[in-house]
Amino acid sequence: MVRTVSCSKCQAVVLVSHDRAFINNVTNRTLEITCGRIEDYKVKYDEYLVLRKERREQQLRAYENQQKEIADIKAFVERFRYQATKAVQVQQRIKQLEKIVPIEVDEVDNSAMRLKFPPCLRSGDYPVICDNVRKEYPPRLVFDKVDMTIKRGEKVAFVGKNGEGKSTLVKCIMGEIPLTGT
Repeated sequence: MVRTVSCSKCQAVVLVSHDRAFINNVTNRTLEITCGRIEDYKVKYDEYLVLRKERREQQLRAYENQQKEIADIKAFVERFRYQATKAVQVQQRIKQLEKIVPIEVDEVDNSAMRLKFPPCLRSGDYPVICDNVRKEYPPRLVFDKVDMTIKRGEKVAFVGKNGEGKSTLVKCIMGEIPLTGT
């Protein structure tokens, strides 16, 4: 699925697609929405993936360093908490702990689709037989005198303009809406 929004004054196109090769060939800037923030990369998609990986590794190193620093400060506070000669330093370290802004590490999207289709029973030789099928939404007649047989194994496409009745015919075949005929 591709969606575009264009602006004639600024000559820009915003593209949303799941086709990574297409995105890489068409775009020169990538916006990532993650952890409630928008990160702007002024590069193609493939380059963005490399930069994002580097940024995440930097975040992890900074996070680990910060956690080590916090652990060192807490150890100092615990070690000298009850010594009067170190009371001022302990208070300074406690204030230092309160001022530390925690470093956030971007989440990695590990989501994957896991689809399982249970085995189905073998259909008959003629899974779809329509005989004199008619559907109307008065005053509009959608279709009339539909006679069709679909054999097992056939692949069928319903083609037509919007509003011509393709989805309505499928719903009739599936028994989701009432119809005239069999």
